[in-house]
Amino acid sequence: MTRHAKNCTAHTVYTYYERKKDALRSGYGTQEVRLGKDSIRGFDCCCLTLQPAKDPVVTTDGFLYDRAAILEYIVNQKAEYQRKLKLFEKQKGRAEAEARMRTKAEKDEEARRFLSLNTLETHAKASAQAAEAEALASVLSLRESSDKPALKAASFWTPSTSNGAKSESDDLVKPNPVVRCPMSGKPLKYKDLVAVKLTKFAEDDQVLTNKSKKPSGTAETRYCCAVSRDLLTNATPLVVLKTSGAVVTKEVVDTVIRKEMVDPLNGKQMQTSDFIELQRGSLGFADERNILTAKRHRPSMQT
Repeated sequence: MTRHAKNCTAHTVYTYYERKKDALRSGYGTQEVRLGKDSIRGFDCCCLTLQPAKDPVVTTDGFLYDRAAILEYIVNQKAEYQRKLKLFEKQKGRAEAEARMRTKAEKDEEARRFLSLNTLETHAKASAQAAEAEALASVLSLRESSDKPALKAASFWTPSTSNGAKSESDDLVKPNPVVRCPMSGKPLKYKDLVAVKLTKFAEDDQVLTNKSKKPSGTAETRYCCAVSRDLLTNATPLVVLKTSGAVVTKEVVDTVIRKEMVDPLNGKQMQTSDFIELQRGSLGFADERNILTAKRHRPSMQT
């Protein structure tokens, strides 16, 4: 019997298996990797730092941030706007100066032509030359307009024929002072952030003995629903109550709170806009909400 394991690549053709193996080892082609649970952000983690939030706040779209991180982000965005605004004002002043210089040059040229045409000795000769120059200019403009498409196709590499050839005044766009959410891209204001109060989960034996267990350095802090005391995970649909900042499950909201529209923690009246659905991470590869694969597009290997 032949040794199939030793001769599996001894073919006369370059097989699909060999091509895939060589591409994976050499780094060519699209590289795909499966993301595990350790790559997924937890529901209590900041969207910027990807670490458990010490002072969590949530936007109206349900994205959770650490207060210090989102405040630093807003300050940096405003500083970037001031920098772009100064650059815009400088470019605008330069463009206006160039426009004034062009206008002055055109007026000087017009005055020079007027003086040359009104001289007694050369009036007739200058008028004839001007008429001849105007006729030649019209003929040249017609010829250039007819040959322009072919010239543009033949000289596509020149800056004057490319689409990127724009004047400096065309590129001037005033920067937008609006700070946008880094996750949703919608306008973000610090006063619209809602403080989140997460309720820590206590085991049954801790509740009976009324003792708090000291968490170790590597232990993960677990949280529970503020009403039903159910354990919260990334698989649990969560809702933040805007009136109190408490985090409850969506099941509690649908079955209990929406019937009376009263916050069970402080007794305040609630509206539909007071329910903020918290954006969560994923569970793993089997989760239906996300396709947990990361792809990196690389140059393909020519065979």
